Amino acid sequence: MAIDQEKEKAAAKVILDVGKHLSKQTRLNKDTLVKSLRKAEDAFPVLGQSSSLKPAIEPLNDSLIRHKLIQHKDKDVRVLVASCLCQIIRVLAPDPPYNDEILRDIYALIISMFAELSDTKSPYFTRRVKILETVAKLKFCVVMGDIGCDDLVLEMFNIFFSVVRENHQQSVLQSMLSIMAPILEEKVSQPLLDVILRNLLKEEKGAASASYRLAVSIIKECTEKLEPLVQRFLTSCILDRDSVGSELKDYYHELIYEIFQCAPRMLLAVIPSLSHELLTDQVDVRIKAVNLLGKLFALPGQHVVQQYRQLFEEFLKRFSDKSAEVRISALQCAKVCYTAISSGTEAPKVLDAIEKRLLDFDDKVRIEAVITICDLAKSDSKHIQTQLILHAMERLRDKKVSVRKSTMQKLLELYRYYCTQCSEGLITLVEHFEQIPCKIMMLCYDKDCKDFRPQNMELVLAEDLFPAGLSVEERMRHWIFLFSIFKPAHEKAFSSILSQKWRLQMEMQVYLKLRKEDKGNTSDDVQKKIRISCRKMSASFVDPSKAEECFEKLQQMKDEDIFNKLFLLVNDKTSLTDNTRDLSNKSADIRKSLLGRVEKKHPLYEFLRVLSLKCSCNIFGSEHVRLILSDLSEKNLVNKHLEKSSINLLLNVVSISPSLLRGSEDHLRMLISEEENPFCEELLQILMKASRYISVALRSSSAVCMLISCIDG
Repeated sequence: MAIDQEKEKAAAKVILDVGKHLSKQTRLNKDTLVKSLRKAEDAFPVLGQSSSLKPAIEPLNDSLIRHKLIQHKDKDVRVLVASCLCQIIRVLAPDPPYNDEILRDIYALIISMFAELSDTKSPYFTRRVKILETVAKLKFCVVMGDIGCDDLVLEMFNIFFSVVRENHQQSVLQSMLSIMAPILEEKVSQPLLDVILRNLLKEEKGAASASYRLAVSIIKECTEKLEPLVQRFLTSCILDRDSVGSELKDYYHELIYEIFQCAPRMLLAVIPSLSHELLTDQVDVRIKAVNLLGKLFALPGQHVVQQYRQLFEEFLKRFSDKSAEVRISALQCAKVCYTAISSGTEAPKVLDAIEKRLLDFDDKVRIEAVITICDLAKSDSKHIQTQLILHAMERLRDKKVSVRKSTMQKLLELYRYYCTQCSEGLITLVEHFEQIPCKIMMLCYDKDCKDFRPQNMELVLAEDLFPAGLSVEERMRHWIFLFSIFKPAHEKAFSSILSQKWRLQMEMQVYLKLRKEDKGNTSDDVQKKIRISCRKMSASFVDPSKAEECFEKLQQMKDEDIFNKLFLLVNDKTSLTDNTRDLSNKSADIRKSLLGRVEKKHPLYEFLRVLSLKCSCNIFGSEHVRLILSDLSEKNLVNKHLEKSSINLLLNVVSISPSLLRGSEDHLRMLISEEENPFCEELLQILMKASRYISVALRSSSAVCMLISCIDG
């Protein structure tokens, strides 16, 4: 204790000496001033809080005032002066020796120190933080309002929000909070509230979140004091926005959402007023209210629906609002809203409201309803009602082409998600999801839209049906299941798509052979045959006349590598030279190489992209056929129904493109060699269809003779 007193006495003497030295100076140069103030600054931490130290401090204090060092322009001097003044106030608290005018100057100096806190690399950063922490501990700023410094208080609040950074230590944010909270407890003004609320919006606008966190902390800390003013402001915005003077009146929905997340009790009297906006004649206001309530209902753990049931019921009515825009907004909110309440009794009401919009008289609303249902099915595929998904599929028969197109795209997206889930073992094959390709294939019978013709639906099956990285094995699982639920109309559409694909590939072989013959030979007969061949292939495109023009331009191209790649895509023997089961990768590589020969801006790029897709065995190839035969011969299929589906699918594919059976003779031999084979007739039909493409050894084998005997028997 005696040692501490000695240290304090020595420190007081240092401060006294510095004060006396400065008081004797008439002109102070910077070096002398900095050196002296540093001595005093280093001595102050030893001093405790005691009015008995006033005689030792007074000379220094008088010098700081008399020499007007509070207004000094030099940065080094100002930070040292601010530091010393804070220490003087600390030691002589609670009665600092200053009148109101000098106090105002001191506040202005200290606030200027706060304004530099964003510069964390400054050599003075530690000093500025120390000043901040000292002011916070002393609660020195509480009296600012009492001496007419409201403007400085507002400036300080703005500065805190502008300088606070994510890389500041927690003590900096806490010190700012410790300064601001007592001021607000004394007096809350609308300008101060505006500063706080404005920084709540920064998170929405993508600004640095440190100022947002500071605003949230203040609201949590001063909820009781801020509540009346916040309630009055927000309620006025809801009921009579034009009468509100604050610029924040245009963002009150966002403010309600942000405040609700950090201090929901503050808005107990505000939220019910939103029913006024749901019933107003202004469409834009109803939309904003719907969007806000959708977000509030979706907040996890807040149970907003249960707390404001009447408001929730009014929200549900907006699904049938007289404005289509409002109905669309309600649907857009439905997904997150349902996800938050899916286990509650209110969830079925949301699903029912969505389902009714599938029959809305406005096509944009119907589209949005489909989008919402598909998104919900993706987020909760195990629990979403099967009937809801099936009803969404019915929009593929909508009277509006735009609805049919949008529905198809969204259902394809859902089906790809389902396929991925199946491949990962998260769900099993289920009929209501497998109905999606069935329903989409029925669009081939649509006469209103050329995009639904088989020529284009081929591209849909090739590019959009399955996820790009899905294995051939997984694709075949789905095709086999699909064929088990196909109706005759589905099979007809499926066959139509595969038939036109096979015809184009066969004709492409003819075309490439004719083109080879035409090299160096300008025979009119060959040229005529080439034109006829191009015309035949053009029939496989959505716009045959445009495709024919593109074929003519293609014929003029000099890059032989393009034609070589097309040859590789359609050549029957391509599959024979490859030992891998998944030849689709090889086909994709050939396509990529082909398209790499022309720039994307080239007039024929899109035509070549589509042509190369049509030339590829990307729906069914020889590897698909091998997999079916392998599964049948090895009894990999789980039930007789799927076995029957597999053999029917195989017969359908081979009937259209018999060359795909080439290379699968061993699997076929194993299958037809079985003693009790329930598919004798189908296998014989397959052999007859593909006889010219399979080996002579298999055609004349004893297994085939047994198969014929089985049928005759």
